[in-house]
Amino acid sequence: MEFGGDLNINNTISPSYRYSTQGQENQIDTKWSSYRWRNYDAAMGRFFNVDPLSEKYNTWSTYAFSGNRVVDARELEGLEPHVLFNTRENAAINFGQQYNGKSIKQYREYAAIIYSVKKSDGKIYYAYNQPTRGGNAGATPNHKVPSGTKAAAIIHSHGGYEVNYNNNNFSGSNGDKGYAEYYNLDIFVATPNGSLKYYDVSSDTEKTITTKLPSDPSDPTRQNKKPPIENPNPSTGDYKPKPIKIFPELDPSMERSKLKLDGGLKSLEDRKANTVIDRSNKKIN
Repeated sequence: MEFGGDLNINNTISPSYRYSTQGQENQIDTKWSSYRWRNYDAAMGRFFNVDPLSEKYNTWSTYAFSGNRVVDARELEGLEPHVLFNTRENAAINFGQQYNGKSIKQYREYAAIIYSVKKSDGKIYYAYNQPTRGGNAGATPNHKVPSGTKAAAIIHSHGGYEVNYNNNNFSGSNGDKGYAEYYNLDIFVATPNGSLKYYDVSSDTEKTITTKLPSDPSDPTRQNKKPPIENPNPSTGDYKPKPIKIFPELDPSMERSKLKLDGGLKSLEDRKANTVIDRSNKKIN
């Protein structure tokens, strides 16, 4: 939020700063952020237009910002929250970065559904829905995904390291793999040793995607020294929407003589050209 001179910080933000931290255009007069579907007022910390999808999300406030997911999501167009990534793997890695530390410190599993969405640039991107918190031996994701999207994979964490559990691997037909096969969705798991693993249902194969996630210091097979943090800084994702320019800027290279005037303006210019001013300062046509 930009306050102004009373707090002596009026010079900390350039007067020509056109776009907010979320990449949306700031209106010069009102200081609102203009999203594609709604307008946001930083002074209130709310949208002041009703969410067009409010009937589909009747448990959310119709004026909420980013579905109240202010830690791990961004409001891109004034609709439901998304943090979009180019691939399922990138979305799964982000889940691990955001939730594996929380999962380890709480000794609780988290689970979500990765879904695909087609944006206005014609490309397919991936995001995950609001993760659910389970116990130390399981979590069930919410299978509801935003309207117009499609479920693409399951992602979950395995909590903190515990001696009596197979913490760093998928559980078998009665656990992770069985759940994935039942829903015919590939599955990812973030483990306490800092690994992200992937299981492909169709080929019955698995592989390790990365070993750079937050990890549990008590895990004897720890893959890195990245400490678990409950609330890390959120990612902006891979999708960078082009700002919507409501008032296109004039190309400085265009000369006045080359500008085309419409009929009304042209007639006004002609009238000025035919106006004579006498020495008494009276206009004579």
